[in-house]
Amino acid sequence: MKKRQSTGRASLAVLLFALAVVAVGAEEFPRPKGWIGNVDEWAHALAIGFCVLNLILLATTFRSVRRNGLTSAGKQLMFLSVGVVPLALVFFAYSYAIPASEKVEACGACHVMDHWVGDLQNPKSDTLAAVHFKNRYIQENHCYTCHSDYGMFGTISAKMEGLGHILHNTTGHYEKPIKIARPYPNLRCLSCHGASQKFLDPAKHPKEDMADLISGKNACIDCHGPAHAPQEAEKKASR
Repeated sequence: MKKRQSTGRASLAVLLFALAVVAVGAEEFPRPKGWIGNVDEWAHALAIGFCVLNLILLATTFRSVRRNGLTSAGKQLMFLSVGVVPLALVFFAYSYAIPASEKVEACGACHVMDHWVGDLQNPKSDTLAAVHFKNRYIQENHCYTCHSDYGMFGTISAKMEGLGHILHNTTGHYEKPIKIARPYPNLRCLSCHGASQKFLDPAKHPKEDMADLISGKNACIDCHGPAHAPQEAEKKASR
C-alpha cells in the first residue's frame, strides 16, 4: 500500500513538473487570457515528465527487486519502466522531437550556425538561401529541405549527420570555417525546379546542357549562387 502511495505521489510530482515546464514556456511573451499552452509545449513538457517518471520507476524497481526479489509488484513495475513508458517516449520522439529538429530554430540553436541562419533570414541578402526564405519558395523547414538527401534513407542519413554535428559542437571540436562536406548535388535543386517553366526554357537552359546539369558535371550554383554569404564577408562587415 505504501509503495502504491509513493508511486502515486511520484506520478503527481511528474505531472506538476510537466505543468511547470508549460507555464515557463508560456511566459516568454504575453499570451491570451486562459492560455494553457499549445500542442508542442505540452508534448515537450510531457516528454520530460515521462523521462523523469521512468527514472523514478527504474529506481523503484531496482530497490524492490534487491530487497524482495522479483515479486508480482516488481514485475508490474518492470513492465511499466521497460515496456510502457519507453513506448510513450518513442511516440513523443517520433511525433514531436524529430520534426522539431527539422525547423530553422533547431539549426540556429548552435552558435556556430549563427552566420548561416542570419544570412537566411536577412531580407537584404540576395543569396539563394535568403531569396528562397523571404519569398517562401520553401514553406517550412527551409534548412532541412535543402540539406537532407531525398529518397528512402535520406532523412535517416541527415539525422545521423546532425547528431554528429551536435557532438562536435558540444565537445568544441568543430573545424572552422565551416565547409560543406561534399559537393552540393544538382538533383536537390531539380527536385523542386526541374519541372518549372523557367528551368525548361531552352533560352535559359539549352537542351545540350541538360545532361551535364542532371549528372552534376555543371553545378547549378555556378550560375545561380552563392547559396550563402561567405563567412569572410560577414567578418569584414562586422569590423
